[in-house]
Amino acid sequence: MEVTADIEKSDLIRVNLSIIPTTRSTYVTILSIAVLVFVFIAWKYGLPHSSNDWLVIGAASIGGGAGGMLAGTIISFSFILLSSSTKNGILGRHEYRISPEGLHEKTSANEGVTKWEEIQEIQTAGGYIIYRISGYLFHIIPYRSFPCDETRKEFERVSTQYWTNAHNTKVAQPTR
Repeated sequence: MEVTADIEKSDLIRVNLSIIPTTRSTYVTILSIAVLVFVFIAWKYGLPHSSNDWLVIGAASIGGGAGGMLAGTIISFSFILLSSSTKNGILGRHEYRISPEGLHEKTSANEGVTKWEEIQEIQTAGGYIIYRISGYLFHIIPYRSFPCDETRKEFERVSTQYWTNAHNTKVAQPTR
């Protein structure tokens, strides 16, 4: 099965916005920043003495964690947008083909295959089929790339079946 996708900068932002709330690292980052904010406030002003002080420091820590994550996301998006182009194969025309071997991709910059075993996850979110290769490396196919919904669903189904087959290994049964 084959599909041709035209990846735009807006696709990169949309996919990232749909993935950020679902990743564990988002919440670990927020919590880590919140702890750092709490430690800084406690170091500078001392430990809180009343329940009201605890509430204020807790709110400031959570706000600092969320604000830090937001700032990091904006910086990350800036780098994504600045470094993405058709010349490096991130944007523009992507020809995808699925086979039992893996997900084949051809762009103006490169051509390759990602074996199903190398793909961590296949998910759908925000109008995209998303093949997660690593924490922050993805192949994305916008739904608009398919001529109809049935074709997209079949592409997803076959991809998922190949992926499942590659990740299901038989466990040897103990012998008696």
